[in-house]
Parts: sequence; structure tokens; C-alpha cells
Amino acid sequence: MQLSVKLILGGAAMLGATVLVGFLGFQPLVNVVVKDQTSLRKRNQMRKLYLNIPFPLDTRIYFFNVTNPMEVQNGSKPILQEVGPYCYDEHKNKINVVDNDAEDSLRYDAFDVYRFNKNRSGNLSDEDYVTIIHPLLVGMVNRVASDSPALLSILNQAFETIFKNPQSIYLTDKVKNILFDGMELNCEGADFAAKAVCTQLKSLVPGIKEKPTNKNVLLYSLIGPRNATVASTIKVLRGTRNYKDIGRVLEVDGKKQITLWGSDFCNRFRGTDGWIIPPLLDPADGIQSYTPHLCRNIDLKFVKDDVIKKIQVRRYETTLGDQTNNTLDKCYCSPKRCLKKGVFDLTKCVGAPIMATLPHFLETDQSYLSQVDGLHPNWEDHILNINIEPMTSAPLSVKIRIQMNLEIGPQPKISVMKNLPVALHPIFWLEDGLELEGELYEKIANIFVLLKMAQILRWTFIVVSIAIIAYGYYLIMKNRKSVKITPVHSASSYDSYDNEAFNNRSTNAIISQLKTEMNYPKNYRNVSNNNTNNNNVGSGHEFDRYS
Repeated sequence: MQLSVKLILGGAAMLGATVLVGFLGFQPLVNVVVKDQTSLRKRNQMRKLYLNIPFPLDTRIYFFNVTNPMEVQNGSKPILQEVGPYCYDEHKNKINVVDNDAEDSLRYDAFDVYRFNKNRSGNLSDEDYVTIIHPLLVGMVNRVASDSPALLSILNQAFETIFKNPQSIYLTDKVKNILFDGMELNCEGADFAAKAVCTQLKSLVPGIKEKPTNKNVLLYSLIGPRNATVASTIKVLRGTRNYKDIGRVLEVDGKKQITLWGSDFCNRFRGTDGWIIPPLLDPADGIQSYTPHLCRNIDLKFVKDDVIKKIQVRRYETTLGDQTNNTLDKCYCSPKRCLKKGVFDLTKCVGAPIMATLPHFLETDQSYLSQVDGLHPNWEDHILNINIEPMTSAPLSVKIRIQMNLEIGPQPKISVMKNLPVALHPIFWLEDGLELEGELYEKIANIFVLLKMAQILRWTFIVVSIAIIAYGYYLIMKNRKSVKITPVHSASSYDSYDNEAFNNRSTNAIISQLKTEMNYPKNYRNVSNNNTNNNNVGSGHEFDRYS
């Protein structure tokens, strides 16, 4: 086989193999590996990371310090000053894990631990004092006014004892007491109102506890009940049978759905528990998760492609909806009203009349911003967002942001609230952040290095195979343009036949030499010397006539 043909066939074979393996077969193979490795199988590293995140979340808390508390008592607009961040390491753990192979599920208890991080807090300390709206005082009034307004007068009497004759709706206390150690409530009074309210607080308010040194003093904190305690028991699918089911919530605290909201759509668990996302997502599908701290599903929408630390990511964002104008959000309305855009009522979820928004009232109705001074909503700093690597859905950056607020307004039956302005009053906002780094980031980065190398190699093979085919074709075209004459006799046979010698020799001598050189049989007769007709010497057939 000619070299040119070999080159063309070899190049064509290389080209076909590259297309089949490098283009048509490579991505499906990668997808199979990704689906297998991201499931919550016992042998997979993803399961270990899911159950025990090897690094703490960066929890940042910002208080809204009130600079004009006594003016607000007389109807002035609250003036707020953001103070923070107070940074905490939040260790997320999943304990008491139980697998169900038949159901392809696992059940775990969520267990979180918070520790103050002085280094990341800068000049701030959890010993700092801040002045904030008193969450329990105002919360109790709002709850009683909504459910049992006839009891407001008893509540007003109890306040003199429990809150030690308060002069305003504000509290000044240490950061660590407000968040974890507990704000003190005095239940030492002997009057009926105080004892009745304290009894209700012990039985109804989550996280209320007695002071170790004095059982008649109760302690109430905002995040303390979530610290180093089992928050929820959650059952999720492992995704070994269907990769799209990875992390999908089946049950929370033994219930297959909640019963807090006005429709099955809002009560059903949709999506994951928020700590794992199925791989190979279509951007149009968005990300859905159930959040126990809000008792609701959160839908994050794809916004744009981005780059973080040289890795391609997809950015997803969300808000808290619009109960007034969005049909799908109307199931979160209370029987009495639908809240305006961007506000979500947590009363049914946490047992206290807390209103959740995005920080600084970002993406809420403009009327709320006009009720207070000192808020400056900024999209990049305050939107709830997540950035994931598209193939594995590994989160490279997560910012879960939420703000807690209380409604205030004039309450004629409560002495300390008679002249208050109407406002949605911020307390604080927090951010649970995650930035993938260290060993986990290196693993994601290495995957992309390998994929990039594979892409370079397949295009290199394409170019090389085409070059080989082209060179083979070039050789064929070159051979077609040249003429090759193949001699019948060797050059040595004709060296003795110069023209002069040929003309001087007899016919018989010529015939004799030709027969010898052409290896003809020796049974021929010599041509007569008298025959000098040179035309008889022409072919082998002519020689046969002389035999």
C-alpha cells in the first residue's frame, strides 16, 4: 500500500475516534461520573462533606442601634444606626444519621454550634452594648393584640414588674446577652398579672429558661435556643437511583408536609434541605429548598453566568415574594391580611410576631423605607444569593441574608406604647456566608484543569488528524503530475550497442546476441548468411519462423 493511502486512512481513523470519544462520548461519560460521585452513597466523599461541613460558616450579625429612643416614644420616626458585623463561626453538623436503603433516604438531626470570632469582628466585641427595640416586650404586645386584645390591660400591669417599669420600648444590653446568654425578665413579683404572664412565657416562648442563680429570673435570647441544640429532624433522598432527587426533603420532624399555610403548594416540601444541590442543573429550573427557620420553601432564580476565583459559576438570587400581587405567594397571607411586597410573617413559624425582610428593606414596598431613617438598601450587599459550579452544583459562594423586624404603632392600653409612630421597625439582620476555599476549592479547581486539558487534547487530535489526511492527499496529487518510465532492459545490456557497431554487425550476430540476452530457447536455426533482409527481425514471433 502506498504511503499516501496509509496516511489518509490513518488520519481518518484518528479523526473518527476523536469525534466519537472526545466530542460525542466524553461529556456523557463525565456526566455519569458526576451523577455517581455527587450522590449520598456511603462510599462517596460528598456524603462526608454533607453530614459534617469541615469548616464553619461565616455568620455575621448587624444590629440597628436606635439613636433617638425617647423621641420615638413621642411619635418621632426611629433613627437607626447599623452596628456590626459581629462575626460568629457557625459549625453545621448532622447527627444521629439513619439510612433507609429501601427508600434510598437518610434521616438526620440538625445540630448547630455558634462561637464568637473576635479576629473577624475587628474592633467589635460581644461585650458591646447596643440599644435595640425590645423584641419580647413589643412581641408580646403584638401577639396579644392580635389574638386576645382583651388581655392587653393585664399585660400592661405585668410590664411594670417584668420589665421593671420600662420608660420606652427599647432595650440596652450586651450583644452576647441579646443573642445567646439571655436578656433578663423579672418574675419575682407577687402580683397576679406578673405571675400569670411569666407562667405563659415559660410554656409558650421557645428558648425561655431560668437563670441558674435565681429561678425567678427568666432569660430570653434571640439565637440562644438554636445554639448547641437539635433544631430539626429531617429526612432526605440520597439520589443513588435518580440524581435529580439528591437532598430532596421527604419529612421534617416526622411530617410529610407542614400545615401552616393556605394551600398544599405552600405546605409541600419542594427541593432540597439547602445543604446540597443536584448536579447538572438546567438554569431554567432554578434552585428550590425548604428552610426550617422560615417554615417555607425558597425559590432561587438563575440570574447570570459569572466567574469566581477563575471558575465559571451560575448565580442565583431570590426575594421574599409579594403576597399582594403574586398569586403563588397569596397562600402565605394570614386570615386577616396580605402583607406588602417583600415582607413575610414568621408568627406561625417561630411563635413570635416577627416580620422577615431582606436587609435594609431591599426589594420591599417603598412605604416601609419611609417609616424609618438610616437604611440604605444595596443589591450586592443585601440580596440573598448563591453561586454554584454548573456541573457538580458545588457552591463556591453563598450569602443567606435575612432581617428581623417588629411592627410598632400606638397602643392606648399599653402605657409605654401610647404615642408610638406606625412603622415596621428593624431589630437586626444576619448573613450566613460560605466561601469555598482550601482543599475543597482545590478539588473543584483540579476538575476544571483536567476538563480544560481534555478539551485542548481533543482539538489537538483533530488538527493533527486533518494535517495527516492533507499530507497524504498532497502526496497523491504530486505523484499524478510526474511521469515515470520503467526501462525494459538493464543499462548494461545496451552499452555495447552504439550506432556504429550495430550497423557494422551482421544480422545473424545481432539475432544470436538478442536470443542469448532474452533467454530464448536454443532450438532455432541460424538465419542464412545470404538473407540480408533486416525487416525480418522484429519480434519473438519472427524468430519462430527460423526454427
